[in-house]
Amino acid sequence: MKKNLFAILAISALVFTSCKDDKKATETNTENVEAKSDNETESNSGEATSTSNLLADVTLLNKAEKELKELPKFKGKEIKVFQQVYFYGDGRIKLAIQDPTKPENIDDYLFQNGKWQEPQPVQISGGGSMDDNVFPLSDIKFETVANINKQVEAKSKDIEGAQPLGALYYAMNPATGELRWMASVQGTRGNYTGMFNSDGSLKSFDQN
Repeated sequence: MKKNLFAILAISALVFTSCKDDKKATETNTENVEAKSDNETESNSGEATSTSNLLADVTLLNKAEKELKELPKFKGKEIKVFQQVYFYGDGRIKLAIQDPTKPENIDDYLFQNGKWQEPQPVQISGGGSMDDNVFPLSDIKFETVANINKQVEAKSKDIEGAQPLGALYYAMNPATGELRWMASVQGTRGNYTGMFNSDGSLKSFDQN
């Protein structure tokens, strides 16, 4: 069984991943990290980072992906993501990326207010191989987010009191190495989790 590494952001001290043996625990803790990150950003900034919904904005998603790949550190090189990519309706994208010149280093990147911010160093802990904890950014397209958002909106029409989707993410399951998109919908009578393949096709959508 693969051993997972733990990534701790030097600035916010958040843990990116969790239990390597329990899939459910991994997904739950990932969602908790997402919620905590949302709260911290809102309290620090005091305002939303964008007036448009990033989850539905194909133009902005493509812009973010293109500009990330054109950053001097990554231009012409393969970008490898550490475990997860988060997309937020308020305009933010968060991911940790392996330094192509120093593979042992991971840095946190934030897209906010329509541009990529300066990277922040990440502290890594836990046993395991770095290679087992990264995946090529080329495996996904940011515009897939808009496709998934449409599918979730359609599913939400049949969920009583469904709340609008505020975030979704592409994540690695440390227990299996499986990669999938995930989105959670909160309803009056229950919460639902949607899982999608790398190309955005629906894998499952079930009540928790």
